[in-house]
Amino acid sequence: MTGALADGTKPIRTSSGPWVAGAVILMALLGFALINPGDGTVPFFVLLAVAALGYFATLRQIAKGLRPSRRALIGCALLAVAWRVPLLLVPPEPAADLRRYVWDAHLIRAGLSPYRVVPADPAFARLRTPESWPLNNPEVASPYPPGAQLFFLAATALHESAQAIKVAALICDLLLGFVVWRWLGAVGTNPGWLLAYLWNPLVSLEVARHGHVDVLGALFLAFAAYALVRGRSLLGTLGFALSVAVKPLPIVLLPLLWRRISWRDFAAGVALLVALYLPFWDRHGVPIGSVPEVVQRFRFTGPIFTAVAAIAGPAVATGLAIAAGLAVAARARRRLSVASPEAWAWPMAAALVCAPLIYPWYLVWLSPFLIAPATMPLTIWTASILSTYVVWQLTGTPWAVPEWALLFEYGALLGALLWLWRKKGPELAPEVSSSSVPPSTSIVP
Repeated sequence: MTGALADGTKPIRTSSGPWVAGAVILMALLGFALINPGDGTVPFFVLLAVAALGYFATLRQIAKGLRPSRRALIGCALLAVAWRVPLLLVPPEPAADLRRYVWDAHLIRAGLSPYRVVPADPAFARLRTPESWPLNNPEVASPYPPGAQLFFLAATALHESAQAIKVAALICDLLLGFVVWRWLGAVGTNPGWLLAYLWNPLVSLEVARHGHVDVLGALFLAFAAYALVRGRSLLGTLGFALSVAVKPLPIVLLPLLWRRISWRDFAAGVALLVALYLPFWDRHGVPIGSVPEVVQRFRFTGPIFTAVAAIAGPAVATGLAIAAGLAVAARARRRLSVASPEAWAWPMAAALVCAPLIYPWYLVWLSPFLIAPATMPLTIWTASILSTYVVWQLTGTPWAVPEWALLFEYGALLGALLWLWRKKGPELAPEVSSSSVPPSTSIVP
């Protein structure tokens, strides 16, 4: 076969490399599930490092033009499922976020608001169950928006347990992989980039093992992007509204919707958000729970926010994070098509870098868009941020990530950014213009 792909690379049909790399990832993550190392232990880092080596070796071949056949891609997807299932069966650790999810669902079933009830309050001790207690930060009410709360409620409808939520999260994970595959086909990009999502060790860790709700928001957001590429602006707007209802991070992507959706679409999106928030609305005001307290008190690997907040206060630092994301999105709106994954990934990354909390699972939001060479620095970030797990093994010290872990996390990200800046070209950072999208996937003007 001759010619080039839409991203400028020459297609390579046959190679045993991905199978070898997939076997390496499989063995590493199966070992992870069997050993179940404590977060931040030496075995934890060794196994994830081995998986990351296999992952990046595969992406290198995809970037060079390796184009798996449909049969090979199905086999690679089955491999991804094969290491997710054992991780799914690993019991949640004490005080995991999953326990908070179960607690919130239990409160709603009891007719109480998760935004008003403080778990540590002895008056509500009767509501504690082995599946929901102990939970982390019991001194504050829930910070999760209504979209997430409804997910917790639906996931535990048959069985109120952390395992039930993990199963629901894994279903979202697999659906997200399907949406990414459809998007790649819609824009004519090498379908091998699907492995950038399916084989990402961080995604497997944070979804299959930890069951974080971020995968639900990423699913809705990826669906929104795909719908917009296909010219389905109403569906895209509704998907976007649902993603915001899970966590507010996608708000910074609003410039991407400018003149790509109609006022009718916008009104429908707002109406959907109101409908989701309305059941949780009471005389106390907007149901945002402990979000203001989180912004004021909680910090995790957020050096920029911490520095700005020390000078100008948390409110200004929060405004800076939002402004950074909006500014990057506005630039992407001018220079890139809505079909460009980097147009979706970089604004959220800019907001996250300036946020007060940058937990590893927050990067799940970026994962469906790390399907192009131009997002490679962010892909590297999904690996380097795992170094922050060392904090779970620190004893006798304040809850703070060591400086060496921060240097590794952000040093790897900065180094990758500098490399991309120096090597930037069609083969490394393709910018998909509206003219490059096939007519059948035209963008709404």
